[in-house]
Amino acid sequence: MIVRGSLTRSRRGFSTIIAEVMMVLIVIIMSAIVFVWVVPTFQSNTGQDNSGAAYAEKFSTLWGNFATFAPSIPETVRSSPSPWSPYKVCSASSPITSPYSGNIFVPINDVCVITASVGNVFASSGSNLTVVGTTINGDLAANYSASVTLRNANVVHFTGLYNDQVVNIVGTSFNTSGDTSVCGDGCNNAIYEGGRGSFAMINSTVNGQIESEVSHQAIVTGNTVTGRMEIESADFGQIMNNNIGVLDLDQNGIIVISGNTVNGNVLYGLNRWCAAGNNVVSGSFGGICVGNIEIDLANTGSIPVSLVAAYMSNSPIAGPITWKLLSGGQGHNSLPITIPVGQSVNVTMQWTPPKSSFAMPWTGLYFIFVSSHQNFVDGYLYFGHNPALTITSQSRPENRICPPCY
Repeated sequence: MIVRGSLTRSRRGFSTIIAEVMMVLIVIIMSAIVFVWVVPTFQSNTGQDNSGAAYAEKFSTLWGNFATFAPSIPETVRSSPSPWSPYKVCSASSPITSPYSGNIFVPINDVCVITASVGNVFASSGSNLTVVGTTINGDLAANYSASVTLRNANVVHFTGLYNDQVVNIVGTSFNTSGDTSVCGDGCNNAIYEGGRGSFAMINSTVNGQIESEVSHQAIVTGNTVTGRMEIESADFGQIMNNNIGVLDLDQNGIIVISGNTVNGNVLYGLNRWCAAGNNVVSGSFGGICVGNIEIDLANTGSIPVSLVAAYMSNSPIAGPITWKLLSGGQGHNSLPITIPVGQSVNVTMQWTPPKSSFAMPWTGLYFIFVSSHQNFVDGYLYFGHNPALTITSQSRPENRICPPCY
């Protein structure tokens, strides 16, 4: 009986040991199953989360183009009339400070300041003419002058500026005085300006037509022109915040039109690079105005890049955006911009100029591209430079709120 009881207890102990071993084996097997099936799935999911993908995603800027210098199409400058005679000489030693009803003559390379009313005025080559706060009761002609400055002045008859180096006009009134026979590309001319110099007209009034041709730089801002305004064959042109009868543009190199009210038609003609925006036009349009910006981007990371947003001057791109891989293939007309690993893309956008006035030539046009993983790349395009993108940049984590992208 004692032996049988001991054997029974031994069997029970052995069974307990076997059961415990089996439980351990089951736990090991279940753990292995969990490791084999669950862990890879977890690793797969977490390996593709935004943080991991954002770390693997890298892209950079390569090249950019913003209105790279485009020379205007040549145009012949009209010839100046001869000086009126008899005349009174205005020079550095003899400025005009008292009213004089006769003609005024500015000698070659001399300096003339007029602060009292006069008749016709002729400025010779190399001269510097300044008219401030008074009236020219006749015509004004400047021929190859070094500079012509009109400030708060009034010219009753026709103004002709021929091949002058620098023309600055502020707060001045120009008229035809009822004489509509003065004609260029059109009649009723109040002012003609031509030549490869710098022309700026700001906050002035033209009762009639103005023609500006062949300027190297033409800045026309905040003026009222009752008739036709023509800007033709300028290397750089900026027409902003004017009230105009008809706007006629043709053969310019680079021209920007923004914030204007045009009470008639707009004729764009043929311009090498043209950007327009924020204008109110009552009439019709002739021709087209296209100012493209181009930026090349490269995928330098280990996963495809998807660019989902683009900003220019801290504002979302409003106009058309097209892109195409540099390796070739189909072009695309919308976001997102998809860049495979190891490839590059050319992005073309249209620039809309701002409403407010800005310096010309325009520099430092800021752009941003944001990816689906909240990385971004930014940079500056410099107007007229070739290439416009002078410093390339690498993508980095997005740490700002877009817009406004400050």
